Amino acid sequence: MKILLITDEEWNDYVYGNNVLTNWFQGFDADFAQIYCSPGLPNNGICSRYFRITDSQMLKSIYSKHKAGSTVSIPSDGINQEASKVNLQRQGIYGKMKKLSLLIHTPVVMLRDAIWGFGRYDKVALKKFIDDFSPDVVYCPRLATPKLLRLERLVHTMTNAPFIAFTADDEASYTEVNYSPLYWLRRWYCHRALKKTMPIYKEYLMFSKDQAKEYTAEYGIKTGTLYKCGVFPENFESKPVGRPIRLVYAGKLYCNRWKSLAAIGEALHEINKNSVKMILDIYTPEQLTKEQGKSLCEENHIYVKGSVLGSELARIYKEADIALHVESFDKKYKYATRVSFSTKIIDLMASSCAIMAICWNQHTGYQYLKEFDAAICIDSYDKILRQLQRIVDDPDVLREYAKKAYECGKKNHSRDRIQNQLKTTFEKYIIK
Repeated sequence: MKILLITDEEWNDYVYGNNVLTNWFQGFDADFAQIYCSPGLPNNGICSRYFRITDSQMLKSIYSKHKAGSTVSIPSDGINQEASKVNLQRQGIYGKMKKLSLLIHTPVVMLRDAIWGFGRYDKVALKKFIDDFSPDVVYCPRLATPKLLRLERLVHTMTNAPFIAFTADDEASYTEVNYSPLYWLRRWYCHRALKKTMPIYKEYLMFSKDQAKEYTAEYGIKTGTLYKCGVFPENFESKPVGRPIRLVYAGKLYCNRWKSLAAIGEALHEINKNSVKMILDIYTPEQLTKEQGKSLCEENHIYVKGSVLGSELARIYKEADIALHVESFDKKYKYATRVSFSTKIIDLMASSCAIMAICWNQHTGYQYLKEFDAAICIDSYDKILRQLQRIVDDPDVLREYAKKAYECGKKNHSRDRIQNQLKTTFEKYIIK
């Protein structure tokens, strides 16, 4: 099987350490080629054929005779490992636009949309790349944006291979909270572009069952859910509950996730007023703001440790009791992340800890964990203290939920199961 990938970012396991492409396709019996829209170099042990299109190429194609897109030259001994470890996204027009977008997001993104809308592709080079590879299927795991949708429609004119799409986010719905007219203007034309492109896909995969139902109802397309693979030991090994009970959160604090962690701290302050029964360790690469530091403090039995490598995090979970998955309850962010499913949830299932999910009950991750009873689920701040106190009073519930998380993960997220789902989906549409 030959699989052509169309993505936004380069397939680089160094820059993007939790790369879902490697997670899905490690050991997958197929040949791969990738068309991507970022300036960086790939770095993975699976794919060796690449066609790159960048912001700067697209911009130059508007005012010069040079058209955008070219194959990535790979030395005979493979990709230059050191070069591929440099995050080139921080350089050139791409990096400048990314930094600007942090300050004035929507206008900068709309400017990029315009560049990719009016830029000229090197269609001859792109067609040659596609013909030389001769894909059996085209797989598009990305957030649908005007630039990616235009590229996918173009590639569709160059091959008869079936197209399968995957998204991990809310792409174009109007279920958001934003007060910028420009934001809604962009949302409108993203929605329009998605509707225009939808007929090229044979099937649309995503994390959220609710989103899948919405797409089928609106676009009449076949949809399905797809998740990340996990690595699970052959048998579950129970471990004693620590004294004090240790909660661990590893990840970023954006989208006001830190507020949910602060709410845990308030509960811990009450629980530990006579003696220390429960603590929270946070591992994050982010520097705390003054407001965050005031709430995520040792007075509330919260210990911020900084970032750690994945291999070290596995050891940390082994020594902990509860692995946290949290989202914000702020209206803006809970709607923005409604259909997202953190790939970290699958990792937590194999962590040996009980999982505690603190988020809106309409969030995809919460609904999934609740459906399989794979986590202790809390859907409002005012329930945190009561639930943590119950755990203090009956710690054995943590061993019960650690086993439930493991069993859910092993049953639903083994590599064999997920890869077989992908293979079956692709083979269903491949032209014989």
